[in-house]
Amino acid sequence: MRAADRNGRRALWRAGALACALSLTPRSASASPEDIFGYGGRSSAMGATGTAFAGGYESAWHNPALASDVRGPKLTLGYTGAVLRLDARGEGLPGRTSTQPVKGTTIGAEIPVPLGGKLAHRVGIALAFYEPTDVVVRGRVLYPEKTQFPMIENRAQSVTIRAGVGADIGYGVRLGVGFAALAEIVGTVVAATDATGRVGTRVEDQLVATYAPTFGATYDLPLKGPETWRIGVTYRGTLAARFAVVIDGTKLSSLQIPLFNISGLAQYDPAQVALEVARREELNVLAAQVVYKHWSSFPGVLEPTVVCTEGGAGACGLTPPKIDWNDTFVVRLGADQGFRVARGAVLHARGGGFFETTPLPGEIPGSEAYSQSAKGVVPVPTRYYDSDRIALTAGTGLTLDKPLPPIELDLFAQYHILLPRTVSSVDPSGAVLSKGESSGHVTVFGMTAGLTF
Repeated sequence: MRAADRNGRRALWRAGALACALSLTPRSASASPEDIFGYGGRSSAMGATGTAFAGGYESAWHNPALASDVRGPKLTLGYTGAVLRLDARGEGLPGRTSTQPVKGTTIGAEIPVPLGGKLAHRVGIALAFYEPTDVVVRGRVLYPEKTQFPMIENRAQSVTIRAGVGADIGYGVRLGVGFAALAEIVGTVVAATDATGRVGTRVEDQLVATYAPTFGATYDLPLKGPETWRIGVTYRGTLAARFAVVIDGTKLSSLQIPLFNISGLAQYDPAQVALEVARREELNVLAAQVVYKHWSSFPGVLEPTVVCTEGGAGACGLTPPKIDWNDTFVVRLGADQGFRVARGAVLHARGGGFFETTPLPGEIPGSEAYSQSAKGVVPVPTRYYDSDRIALTAGTGLTLDKPLPPIELDLFAQYHILLPRTVSSVDPSGAVLSKGESSGHVTVFGMTAGLTF
């Protein structure tokens, strides 16, 4: 029986390792990259604004109501990269944390809906995709005492799939609806002995689609003058990429093993509302935007590994720390100035910036871990870090109408500064378990090329 138990333990370890591999395999998708950087070659250079002016494929993220301005089929291809330098400094902290760079391709499509009569040139469709070059989604499950930046590290590396339909209903009003789609991974790993007494494992996993709605509207103010003023508002629903793999070792000989629930959130975007005012002329755009993000509903990165049949989570195992996340606000500004450099050619100079608060409170509860030396549960710090961000953005663009079919080339760059901020982890009595300062910077660059057919 001891040999069987040893084989069972080995199989269980193999099953656990396989489950973790499945949980971290790039298989789910999320809309997080544009939530951090913005979306599109034009609006990303303008402080990630666009709720009141974004056109074409960019409207699938910024405001689907603006897809009503699509006048011809268009395809846009692009590339985005980012380098993250994140620091956590203090006693027992590593300083610079190891973070993978962001690399991904952009695909955008615009399709006018060919309706007749009063509906002609009033309805359009916008499609937007972002795909990392080496993964579909990157998610890491770390112990809470491991230094990490959960709000920005992996959220920048996941597939984006969005679609929107917009309609111009007249009187200066445009309405739109869209959705974001991603896949969750669920599965089981069963470790058991067969008829010959050998131990093996059976793995089953599947992808389950989940969706989040997007609603948008714009209104053109009835003001006289060479410029036009437009107000835009967009609501985006909560988008979460969850993974859940159950390890079943109950059939391993006489071992009394509970079901292990390897689960959590690899990606998460909170529900949010964006309100923007834009002043537009023929070659000039100025925009100001405010965004509210409902981070207080964030359930956390991890879920309990062992969930009892009676008593609920934590009745027979450790539970992740319960953090009171804060709702956040973002203020964004953007500008675009065009210059006619030749017949049918317009050169654009763009710039902007934004400020975003962090949802992570300055004082967070500690965690618990089992200590082999103490033969019991001991308090450990929760080393989550994040900071308010200031981002400066810039870019340029070139539009060519003649002699070829219209072509648009856009370049943009962003520099994010994580403002220095102290984060402490405390135990239930208020004693400080860990204290450190978070800071860093993120450099983003990208380019897109679009062709109208």
